[in-house]
Parts: sequence; structure tokens; C-alpha cells
Amino acid sequence: MNVQNSSQVFKNKYYQKEFTQLMYATLDDINAIILVSDQEGKIVFANKAIKEILGYNPEELLGDGWWTLTKSNLAAIERKPSTISLAKGELSINERHLFENAIVAKDGRVVWTQWTNTINADGYLVGIAQDITIKKSLETELIRKSNENELLLREIHHRVKNNLQIISSMLNLQFNSIDDPNVLEALTKSKNRINSMALVHSEIYITKNLASIDFDEYLLGLVRAIEDSYYTGNKIKLVLNKSGATFGIDLTINLGLIINELITNSYKHAFTETKDGIIDVQLIAIGENKYQLIVQDNGLGTDNNSLSNNKNSIGLEIVYALIDQINGTPEMESLNGLKYTITFNA
Repeated sequence: MNVQNSSQVFKNKYYQKEFTQLMYATLDDINAIILVSDQEGKIVFANKAIKEILGYNPEELLGDGWWTLTKSNLAAIERKPSTISLAKGELSINERHLFENAIVAKDGRVVWTQWTNTINADGYLVGIAQDITIKKSLETELIRKSNENELLLREIHHRVKNNLQIISSMLNLQFNSIDDPNVLEALTKSKNRINSMALVHSEIYITKNLASIDFDEYLLGLVRAIEDSYYTGNKIKLVLNKSGATFGIDLTINLGLIINELITNSYKHAFTETKDGIIDVQLIAIGENKYQLIVQDNGLGTDNNSLSNNKNSIGLEIVYALIDQINGTPEMESLNGLKYTITFNA
């Protein structure tokens, strides 16, 4: 080897040593846990920040020290093999990207850490963990407050439902003292409107998601209540389709009241000349957040050709007002019965 080549080798080794020292000094200055592991799971480097974060001297954690001294919510028997698999490339680095782990510090504190891992040019696994204990504490507090607010909101809906049911029961008490059929019919309609709103609050109370209501479950309870109110021995069958839709409380209440009025209208007018009949209720998705509510019967029908021209009762006036509230578009057909189609956006 000539003098020039020897000099170049010396320079390379010198600069490599200088770079290594600079790299380790930089790693020691980073305020995060940094561990370097070989492919056998042995810790070959631990930075100084570990002393501040976990209370252990870095030298204590070299070799198998990390696995024998530190405790976490994952057992060492699981942690070390996972590290070896990562170092050997048998487990994808993505499997441990932003991986969270609770580690017990030397003084018994629980320190939450979030890990990222990489393989360096020499084939060593480098793990970097940020101390996220404060972040986890804030998350826990937010979850606790959120749960408390959710319980409070459920209780409010429960009480609203109970109050509406009390009003409905008070109306029931009036039935026996009234002989006028028109007054009885008005009270029955009022009671059903109240029940349709109470059902919404009942669904919210039992659902897991307070922001939306399972419309299929709500509709099933609604039509059963209407059937009970208007059962007269007629063989009128109510047919429902399952839509899988979920809506917020305001839209659900409006749709429930619309359905209540239209089904009631069918019970009252569609089957006066027969004891048999079908009332079909469908909710169909026709686009992104766009739906059609269809209520139809196979009864007598009407000569009027539009819903607006057929607003000859308080019930249908209510329907039309509710359709306006949800910015819906109504259509009515009279062919082998009545068919109401209401198009709206959710």
C-alpha cells in the first residue's frame, strides 16, 4: 500500500470515528428514549435521556438490561421477540409505527411512550420513544368528561321520553270520559304524535351513538304503536322495508311525524269499504345523502292529484309543514290507492 492510500485509509477511519462520536453525542442530546438493538435483541446503545425519563442509567439497560429491568403492559417474553423480528426484517417496521406502550419507571411511575423504529445502514434496529404521559393523561380526562356528558345527555333524553309518556298517559285517562268520536279521534292523533317523538328519545337513550338513530328500529316501534292505536279488527297489514339508514334526532322526529300522519290517514280513509288492506312504508337511498320516503296503501285513493291540493285536514297540513322543515319535495299518486313520495336530503 503506498503512502497516499495509507493516508486515505487513516482519514476514512478518523472521519468515521469522528462521525460516530458526533452521532452518539447527538443521540444523547435528544429528549426522547433511544435504544439500538442488534439482531439478537441485545441493546448496544441507550441514550442519556433514559435517565431523566425512566430513572435508569443507560449502562444498566445494555445487553438484556432493558428486558430484565423495565416492566410494561407487554411482558418481556413478548417484547424481545418482537424486537428481534423487527431487526431481522421478519416483522414490518410499519407494524410498530407510532406504537404506544406503558413502561414502569425505576421509581414506580407509569410512563406512556410512543415508538417509531428504523433499521440503520449497519442492520441495527433503532427505536425512538417520545414520552406521551401528559398527552395520555389529557386523553383520559377528555374521555372521562365525554363519558360523563354522554351519561348526562342520555339521562336528559330518558327524562324527556318519560315526560312525553306521562302526557300520553294523561290523554289516555281522558278517553273514558269523552263520548264525542271527533274529540276521541283528535286525542288519539295527539297521543300518537307524542308517542312518535317519545320513541326518538327512547332510541337515543339505548343507542351507542347519540349522534344518530337507527331508523329501521325506530320505524318498527312507531308502526307497532300506530297499529295498537287503530286496531279495529280489520286485516290491515303494515309492510316495512329495511333501509339501514341512520339520521339525527331532528330529521328522525320530522320523518316520524310525517309517517304517523300518513299511516293514520290511510287507516281512517283508505279502507272504509273493505276490511283488508296493505300499507307499505319504504325508505330508499337514491343518491349520496339523498332519500325517498314512500308511504302507500291499496285503498280507495282520491280524485286529487297533488299533495298540496289534498291538504283538507289538519293531519295533511302538518305533513306539508314538516316536509317544508326538512326541505323535502312531495309527490302524490292515486292509482290503486294512495302513494306519497317525499324526496329529501339527510
